[in-house]
Amino acid sequence: MTAAAGAAPPRLAWNRRADEVAPLLLGRVVEHRSPAGLVAVRLTEVEAYLGPGDPGSHARAGLTPRTAVMFGPPARLYVYFSYGMHWCVNLVCSPDGEASAVLLRAGEVVRGHEPGPSPASRGEARPRPGARSGPARPGAGRRQGAGRRRAR
Repeated sequence: MTAAAGAAPPRLAWNRRADEVAPLLLGRVVEHRSPAGLVAVRLTEVEAYLGPGDPGSHARAGLTPRTAVMFGPPARLYVYFSYGMHWCVNLVCSPDGEASAVLLRAGEVVRGHEPGPSPASRGEARPRPGARSGPARPGAGRRQGAGRRRAR
């Protein structure tokens, strides 16, 4: 992940509650490198999930094999398939052993190409404005283990 200007924060910057980390992510750039090339997205929307006490959190039922990734360590990105139709990306926050994550909800492609189906394959003459905005859009075209993800 890169700042709009200046150096990226150290990994320890993510070692706090998601509601403290979420505002720090706005305007940052996330890069993804795969065999198809590099794409960089400036984050424009994020959502904080605070673990067992948060009814919207994957970790609302506590630590399970499925939710273990949310319990740390911080500064990990994880990708999951939501509602059988969207690939989503979360940044794990909080000290190891505490569940907290920020959903990377929307972003603007600032470098490279938009991943996923081409506009022509969707029957469109040109890309849709805001094609990476809205729930799960930054994770579209991704799947777990696909390519290298780099947070700087």
